[in-house]
Amino acid sequence: MNEGKIILHVSENGDDSNEGSSEKPLWSVAAALDKVRWKSYRAATFVIHGSVTEVAAHNAMIDITGRGLPVISLRGESPENPGRLNAAGLNKRVLYISDGNTLYLEDNLTLCGGLVHNSGGSGVTLENATLIMQGGEISGNDSGFGMGGGVYAGKGSEFIMEGGLITGNTTIMHGGGVFPDEGGTFTMNGGIISGNTAYLCGGGVFVGLGSEFEMTGGCIKENKTGIKGAMLLGGAALSPGRGGGVFISKGTCFRMRGGEIAGNRAIAVQENDSGAGSGGGVFVEKGGVFYLEKGTIIKNGVMNWGGGVYVEGSFISLRSCIISNNISRLGGGGVHISGEQASFTMKNGCLLNNYTAGNGGGINIIAQGSFTMEGGLIAENEAHKLGNALAVDGAAVIQGGVLLSAGGRSGDAGETRESSAVPPDKDAAGIFIDDTGKLTLRGGEVEGRIIMKNKNQFEDLRETGQTAPRETGQGEI
Repeated sequence: MNEGKIILHVSENGDDSNEGSSEKPLWSVAAALDKVRWKSYRAATFVIHGSVTEVAAHNAMIDITGRGLPVISLRGESPENPGRLNAAGLNKRVLYISDGNTLYLEDNLTLCGGLVHNSGGSGVTLENATLIMQGGEISGNDSGFGMGGGVYAGKGSEFIMEGGLITGNTTIMHGGGVFPDEGGTFTMNGGIISGNTAYLCGGGVFVGLGSEFEMTGGCIKENKTGIKGAMLLGGAALSPGRGGGVFISKGTCFRMRGGEIAGNRAIAVQENDSGAGSGGGVFVEKGGVFYLEKGTIIKNGVMNWGGGVYVEGSFISLRSCIISNNISRLGGGGVHISGEQASFTMKNGCLLNNYTAGNGGGINIIAQGSFTMEGGLIAENEAHKLGNALAVDGAAVIQGGVLLSAGGRSGDAGETRESSAVPPDKDAAGIFIDDTGKLTLRGGEVEGRIIMKNKNQFEDLRETGQTAPRETGQGEI
């Protein structure tokens, strides 16, 4: 025992009248907390042996609340003898942490079995508290109609994930894995968020109103949002399946500085909701902001729009980032931009090998959305219908970078197709400009055929390029 620090042992076979040594362990974490409250300890480590289920406290199976507690660390005994804090059968979350307290979650320990019906964070709920996850696992928790199946970080709280695994958590609402909300913050430096489900939005992470999420490492993978059938609440239809990996709500910011968002899915029948079943990797709601500075968004898929990213708000790619091998059914294999407040500014990075069965293999712009390319590379994307690299039914400005058609036949930029009755081959056009779209070239390199319905939809202001598109006969490609 070090001065200012204490280690206490808690076992399913222990007794709360014991001293808390490895030979004479306690039975409950609650008893361990009583032994360190208002003492001179700066830090206390609780070692969990076996599967511990204790009498539920007020807010959870275990409440780490009130004043007078040191910094608490929880870990299991060893890889061969891991520990579990198991709330199964209690109809409670596993941990509730508040009142400025700090908890470290370390190796060889699983938080599981949490169940709440109309509240968040079945694994862990934070209210004005800090959780630093260095190892261990938060799994198999269910928040019902609450927010955040695994972790809920509420007002004044901070969740820092440096390692460990958040998996197999569920919610009918938002944030299958993690839900920072009401000014809470989530920083992901490592670890894995995988295999979580939210039926409405944010299979892996939902970034709630006024909160922030910064990702510098780790992986958000194979999470799912949405259901294939209709979803009703009180007779009203809900909007399921937005943001398989991450959902960014209005008034919030997600800054991705590293790591990977991979293999996530957004599933839902579109019907009357244009955003349902969209944003396999990331969904940016109107008023939300997504800065992609470094990292990879890869192999995500959707039933509808935006295999990699769906944008209603603002999306800015800044440095060495990659959006690759994503798939969508209706449009925007890599990125889909929709709405008058929706914008994607590409300053750098690569958008490669994405596919859609609709329009815009790389990027699809509709409903007055806008795209500005200042640098980077768009190449080897494919659309089964029109616009391997880019489909424009909004505004697009190319100022720099390189945009290449995927297997497109050579041809001069600016060819027109006045009739839509004869669609081109799926690889015939690098760029397709629809009725209300406008493309302006101010710089950069564009290789491949541009197809439009009206020559006024295209403007080439590059010094070495043509100043107006060349018309072709009706139906010619």
